[in-house]
Amino acid sequence: MRTFIIGYGSLLKKASLNRTLPEVEIIEPVYLNNYLRSWNAIENIKPTLSSTFLGIEKSQDSRVNCIIFEIENSLVSTLDKREFLYNREKVNLNDIEFTTDTFKISKDDDIWIYITKEPVKPSKEYPIIQSYVDACISGSFEIEEKFNLENFAVDFIKTTQQWSSSWVNDRIFPRAPHIHEPDAYAIDILLSQNINQFFTKIIIE
Repeated sequence: MRTFIIGYGSLLKKASLNRTLPEVEIIEPVYLNNYLRSWNAIENIKPTLSSTFLGIEKSQDSRVNCIIFEIENSLVSTLDKREFLYNREKVNLNDIEFTTDTFKISKDDDIWIYITKEPVKPSKEYPIIQSYVDACISGSFEIEEKFNLENFAVDFIKTTQQWSSSWVNDRIFPRAPHIHEPDAYAIDILLSQNINQFFTKIIIE
């Protein structure tokens, strides 16, 4: 039995995927039926991580473009730590449309996806951030080029719901903390637990 992961957000970008799982070299673009991708997952560690990220939910007759990749079962816990805003759930093989025959997955294999724990909508307090949008669409461009696919990036945009005017351009100073500091999440948790009275008053610049 093998283990597979479906990625639908920043994992579309190779550099983002390999930041957590450098062992992964082979991916396959897929389309996933009966799931809906939207801006619905917030990071609630204030104030440095106040953003809305992509999440996914089960939704009859919906369809989204994603990637699938294989990992060693021992590495699942590593990805779980990255995807702490989500619950990992199994995907039915019949819900996946493959674009190649790269993996030849069987019904005996485990296929996992990360589902948003508590879906919300973007807001002024928790906006969509451009640096994260860039990672997702840039990853989609990479997939188009690598697999000679047309409109994968357009499909990403069109099959993503809850786009919002609560959206900030953080390209110059990215809010996505891992871009500059891999331990940002752990640092912020530690600060919030110990000097929260000061931590909550930090101003983002």
